[in-house]
Amino acid sequence: MADAIKKGAEAAKDKVAEVTSGASHEANKAAAKDSDRSVGDRISHGVDAVKDKVDEKKNELSKEANKESAEQEAKGIVETVKEKAAEAYNYVAGGEDGKGIVETVKEKASEAYNYVAEKVSEATHAVSGDANKEVAKDSDQSIGTRAGAAVDAVKDKVQEKTSEVKAEAHKQNL
Repeated sequence: MADAIKKGAEAAKDKVAEVTSGASHEANKAAAKDSDRSVGDRISHGVDAVKDKVDEKKNELSKEANKESAEQEAKGIVETVKEKAAEAYNYVAGGEDGKGIVETVKEKASEAYNYVAEKVSEATHAVSGDANKEVAKDSDQSIGTRAGAAVDAVKDKVQEKTSEVKAEAHKQNL
């Protein structure tokens, strides 16, 4: 960036020198044509007019070179900024694979939610299973009630273990 600014400043300085040389050239050319001046003075102004024209062209070429260099440097900076902006966008929103930080956070939040839900389900079935076991052991209950509670206790144990496995799978995806 500093090089682009420096080259731009050099181009401006060259433009000032070009205009100054051009004005000096015109003044010396007019003095060289002035018949009221001595021959030596007219020759001297003619030589100065040629030198001024050479300086004018030299400054014009230097200005163009510095201007071109500044423009190229600026274009390079713009391209770099565009590339970095694209990289940042891809990081946040997702690039070619479509998985940026936003998508990743959404997936992780979903996995965390599912993990917690399965852990709650696991705990609920464990408590329900324990309660059904107690009913199945209670001799004050009818055989039908005790048998139903025993079946429910087995179902709760199956659901508890299923939720435990699912929770572990979601935990692994975090």
